[in-house]
Amino acid sequence: MVKHLFVFLALILSGMFAKAQVKIHSHNDYTHQKPFFEAINNNVFSIEADVFVVGDSLMVAHSKKEIKAGNTLEQLYLKQIKALSGEKEYYTFQLMIDVKGDWDSTYRLLQKNLKKYQKYFGRQGRNTIVVISGNRPPANTFHQYFHLFFDGLPNVSYSQENLKKITMISDNFATYSKWKGVGEISETDKARLAEPINNAHQLGKPFRFWGAPDNEACWKLLHELGADIINTDKVTEATNYFKTNS
Repeated sequence: MVKHLFVFLALILSGMFAKAQVKIHSHNDYTHQKPFFEAINNNVFSIEADVFVVGDSLMVAHSKKEIKAGNTLEQLYLKQIKALSGEKEYYTFQLMIDVKGDWDSTYRLLQKNLKKYQKYFGRQGRNTIVVISGNRPPANTFHQYFHLFFDGLPNVSYSQENLKKITMISDNFATYSKWKGVGEISETDKARLAEPINNAHQLGKPFRFWGAPDNEACWKLLHELGADIINTDKVTEATNYFKTNS
């Protein structure tokens, strides 16, 4: 009885946020057919680029063996953001940089890269926001990075000054459910998934699951549970789905 009551309450709480406007996160954007441009054309909330330090460059790739000459953070994204800033289609979004290597060496190069594009990046509400994920600095130092924001983690206790630097809370879908996006998902799994969403909302932050099944059934489920941000490799499909199903 107590278990069923918990499930019911968790779903009710998540439902309080379910009608919020869905935001799209372009997962591994650089692997898409039209990196950056497909995301921008669909007015996504967030664009993800994984980066590795190679010499004095930040290379964009999913793994070191997939690094291609010329695919630098500057070439694929920073120059495009500069060009976009002069167009009427420009809007504020976040560029999420997933740090795959050592934070300190990555940060030094990131500072160097961003310096000449400084006017196009800024604090929330102005220009493009740079958000750090992956190998982040210690959470108690977030407030020291004036021009950067961070992808938060559940089950981490953030001070108020560091919480202000977090744009969203994210976690691995598989930690809560093994559902593959086909057939019915158990009520128990729904409650598990709803819990971190509700916890993020209590902190006043939107929530994103990564690694979730990337199909309409899962998009629908996550939206119903109150997840604010949909992580997807299918940017256009997801955008069109929510245009007709929100």
